[in-house]
Amino acid sequence: MRCPKSNIIIICFLFLFNSLYSFGQGQLLRINDSTKSCSFDTSKLNLLFKNDSLYKATTLLNEAVNFSEKYNLKPTQAKSYYYLGKVLTKMSNYKNAEIYHLKALDIYDAFEDSEGKNRVLSSLIYNYLSEKNYTKFDSIYTKAQQISKLLNSELYFVNLENKIKKYYYKSQNDSLLKITRFAIDTLNSLDFKNLSFSDDYSKKNLRHKLLQSYKFYNAIANIKFANYKAEGFNLLFKLNEDELKEAFEGDLDSYRKLATFNYYKYRYFNEANKNVDSANSYLLKSDSYKYTALSLYENRNSRNGELIYKIINTEQKLNLANEIRKKDAKASQLFLITTILTSILLFATLIVFYFYFKAKRNIQLMNKELKTSNEKLVEIDKDRLEFFSILSHELRTPIYGITGLATLVNQEKDESKRQSYLDSLISSSNYLSILIDNILQANKLRFEEKSLRLKPDKICKIVNHVISTVKIAAKNKGLELKTNIDASDENELILIDKVAFSQILINLAYNAIRYTKEGHVTLLVIEKTRTTKDVTLRFEINDTGIGIKEEHRPVVFSAFENKAFLHKNSSGSGLGLHIVKTLLKSHNSDIDFISQTNKGTSFFFEITFDIVHSLNFKESVPISGSRPEMHILIVDDNKINLLITKKNIEKIDGCTCEVMSNGKEAISMIKNKAFDLVLMDINMPDMDGYEVTRHVRMFNSTIPILALTALNSSEISIKAEGVGINQIITKPYIFEDFKAIVLSYDTKRERYLDKIDLEAI
Repeated sequence: MRCPKSNIIIICFLFLFNSLYSFGQGQLLRINDSTKSCSFDTSKLNLLFKNDSLYKATTLLNEAVNFSEKYNLKPTQAKSYYYLGKVLTKMSNYKNAEIYHLKALDIYDAFEDSEGKNRVLSSLIYNYLSEKNYTKFDSIYTKAQQISKLLNSELYFVNLENKIKKYYYKSQNDSLLKITRFAIDTLNSLDFKNLSFSDDYSKKNLRHKLLQSYKFYNAIANIKFANYKAEGFNLLFKLNEDELKEAFEGDLDSYRKLATFNYYKYRYFNEANKNVDSANSYLLKSDSYKYTALSLYENRNSRNGELIYKIINTEQKLNLANEIRKKDAKASQLFLITTILTSILLFATLIVFYFYFKAKRNIQLMNKELKTSNEKLVEIDKDRLEFFSILSHELRTPIYGITGLATLVNQEKDESKRQSYLDSLISSSNYLSILIDNILQANKLRFEEKSLRLKPDKICKIVNHVISTVKIAAKNKGLELKTNIDASDENELILIDKVAFSQILINLAYNAIRYTKEGHVTLLVIEKTRTTKDVTLRFEINDTGIGIKEEHRPVVFSAFENKAFLHKNSSGSGLGLHIVKTLLKSHNSDIDFISQTNKGTSFFFEITFDIVHSLNFKESVPISGSRPEMHILIVDDNKINLLITKKNIEKIDGCTCEVMSNGKEAISMIKNKAFDLVLMDINMPDMDGYEVTRHVRMFNSTIPILALTALNSSEISIKAEGVGINQIITKPYIFEDFKAIVLSYDTKRERYLDKIDLEAI
């Protein structure tokens, strides 16, 4: 809960109203006006923090600040700023806490007080961690640890615990595993009692607390690093829950940590050990701690609310006092105010004329700027109209081809000619699909960064898929399509986003075919460098086309700006190369080209892929022999889509299906019949796919439901996951990919050989 900024001003004046109310000042705060000295009991101040007596602590500290500022007592002033920062951190007012900590740090720097800097830097580290400002956390962590190590301070291990929490919050499991092992080894290798302690607390309890905390996070890191396999939980079960409770006592997150501890025990018995009773027991225990943590959090918020209420009351009293003071001073200020008003009236006329002429000049300048801006907008609008004119032509051309070719296929009797027309029909539909994907992709990449979905695959397989997609287009233009891929280990796989990378190569290949009238188009895959972990491949797409003039280089990869080049050389939307360049940024790569006019162009780029070696990797194949069928329900209101999906399912060996075009009837059908899988359209009238899934999950939480949709965005994925949809299949899709996804949900029998677990790589 954040404290309003206005309260910081209020806090600075609280001492004016609390001087009449003594709450143990003689014991906690010792101010002596005669000797101009001020000190306070640190241990009792820490007790106020522990008991959440933040209002009393704030009032006490502001008296100390006021007194130390009045008599320039820098050490007391620095100490007061430091503890005020700690109070504000506990109130979750991180920005103002940082201000007071930095004030204290400046004073300690000026006096070269290393112990003071050590305390302030450690408190700042905790403040930045609580605020999740990891950039500032990293900027001071090294400096703080250097000072703590130099002073042999226990804060070295406190800071180390905060670093561990940072890695935990950011899910940096490798770093978390390394640092927790280091922390445990370091703490066990020294005599903790010989450290120089910066504060008053039990050395034994602090060491025990830190060691338990290190072991707790080390156990979690070990589980995640082992990908939740059984052997990864061994460190977790070595921890004693009672010892953790004792170590976490006083920690604001103690119950949340205990909930996490029991949650991972639940995951062990649920996923690795398959002991449902034990799993449920630990899950209930985890939930109990979670609810306790939530209750404590709400209580803390309530207490902070009471604190703010007190501060607001103080503000009202302060305002009342100010009003009384203003009334007392009003008589003495009346003459001064009258004099000022008279002076203002004397200069009023000059000021009015000054601003009149200035406003007139500004209006003239604004009119000129608006005229220039309007001319630019007209030019931009003209450019957009030209682009959409090109785009309209590009869309109409394949649509016209598809319509005409479909008519020719229907009328033609000769089988060879029918096949030729079908090939051309597929080519036109492929081109139309690529064009629409580019338009959608260009719009999507403007608003969200492309995140790659890496899976193991062979580069030769992906390249061959690209060639099969564009070969008909090359054949229709009489072009020779060549490929050359450097040899590699047939068991070697690379981690790659097949969809994104295929889109890169397909756009470049179509681009080369479009601008080449005769000759050939060549796709080369060249191995540049190799290590045991990764391989760098160079991709070249060469053509014998019209080439690109050097003057057009700045706009070739820019969407909407390469129309001059397009008008003079060919049709095209101008989005393909822009998409390629944008997608390559997600691969940490860039594209360039060399070209000669009327001789051809070569586009090239390099990408480094992580290597995966698997002797067991094979294509997914169904096991032969008699086996139970997989029964699938298809729900779609579009009859054509329903027909296509039904035919694709029937082509999969061992699969049968039923169809339904209405969401409500589909729910009834799932209740009354046993289906192994549901393929659900998202956009349907009356009841869409989300609502149907939500109803199904009320009575059947296990049946796999896959969404078939032409939409593709992060919002769709989040919404689908929220209602219980297992996976989204984006239309149009490649049949082999569709088949593999469907078979992966077959729970009746084993259909595949050993698969690679990407998370364990």
